[in-house]
Amino acid sequence: MDSKTEIERIETNNNLTSMPANPWEFDVELGASPNESLTQILAVIGEIAKHSADAWPSDDEWRSVLPNWLKQNLPELTKEETDRLLAATPRDRWDTLPWQFGSWIDAVRDRGWRWWGYRQERNAATLVLHIGMFPERIDAFKEILRAASIKIVCERYKALN
Repeated sequence: MDSKTEIERIETNNNLTSMPANPWEFDVELGASPNESLTQILAVIGEIAKHSADAWPSDDEWRSVLPNWLKQNLPELTKEETDRLLAATPRDRWDTLPWQFGSWIDAVRDRGWRWWGYRQERNAATLVLHIGMFPERIDAFKEILRAASIKIVCERYKALN
């Protein structure tokens, strides 16, 4: 395990020359613009990493710093809109519904994961997070990928085996 901070690992990719003690790995397809996709997610993760749970920005502050491509995928629904959406969606498909903005912000505040690094090969990559505490709120990370049109092909985490 290296001694770099999360911000340092975001700013300077380690090409996975070292691995964290508790890795969660994702093999992904980056789409038609792979470098742009990586830049997008690293910008969001970098913004999250700047803030501790103790000094967490308000929802309005997050609205001002998060990119539009992400905010468009995190709707802000009224209770009535949420109830209608849930009623119209079969229960076994609820995991396909988009996160609501406030719920996603809460999940990344106490995320339990930290960015470790990636290795890219053309339009594919392996992304690695370090899981430092539970619950790990991994679905909040997956939402960043989904919003950036990055497709998860495979994920590996020892605790899932």
